Amino acid sequence: MKDIKLALVGYLNTKPFEYGLKTSLSKEIYSIYYDNPAHCVKLYENDKVDVALVPVGALSSIGEYKIITDSCIGCDDHVRTVVLMSNEKIEDCKHVVLDSHSRTSAILTRILLKEYWNTNPRYSTVNIDEIEELESGEAVLMIGDKVFENEKKYKYSYDLGHYWKKLTGLPFAYAVWIAKGHVSQSAIDQLSIDLNNGINSIDQVIEEQRIKEPLHDLESYYRDNIDYVLDTEKRKALDLYLTKMSELELVHE
Repeated sequence: MKDIKLALVGYLNTKPFEYGLKTSLSKEIYSIYYDNPAHCVKLYENDKVDVALVPVGALSSIGEYKIITDSCIGCDDHVRTVVLMSNEKIEDCKHVVLDSHSRTSAILTRILLKEYWNTNPRYSTVNIDEIEELESGEAVLMIGDKVFENEKKYKYSYDLGHYWKKLTGLPFAYAVWIAKGHVSQSAIDQLSIDLNNGINSIDQVIEEQRIKEPLHDLESYYRDNIDYVLDTEKRKALDLYLTKMSELELVHE
């Protein structure tokens, strides 16, 4: 079997995937590149990797791909690490600062603000790491591990997984595994086995991460917030999300 060059988002929510890959009997076939969601897409588009975990908001702009495996980064309600934060109610915010690391969450924010909260704020996109304080009337989208460090900093916090569920009645898939056409079925089958083994090793992952991240409630995060199975309902949610994205003319933004 040929080696697989693979792009993996370097967040805590992907640790089960990483565990499965690194403990696999076939681990020698994987060359793993870690980056933020947006850069994982670039690695895939620039043919630096054969397989990638990519945010679903990028699928419409990627040329050649096929969704592989029944694994994803998803949620059935509260996701905890994709949130809008502000010091005022979101309905009163006139400016929303979006995180440049994830187009998927930025588009989800715009869908929810329009369809759930019926607001039309001004948007800007920045590297959230550079944000120090919000001005009056501002909200900020935060994703990934940085949420843990900031979730008590602001007066209001809106979990986008929860509000998507309230809007649609569906779960959500934030990122899915895709592959180039030349990747063999045997390689995909092996990858699927290893990812599932990682998902089924949550106890070991929690124990490892508890040592590295003692201040975060990771057991609740892994067990109650993140859902790793790309099931029928999440596939429905993915189709609906892409439809709403197209309706809002956000496909090429």
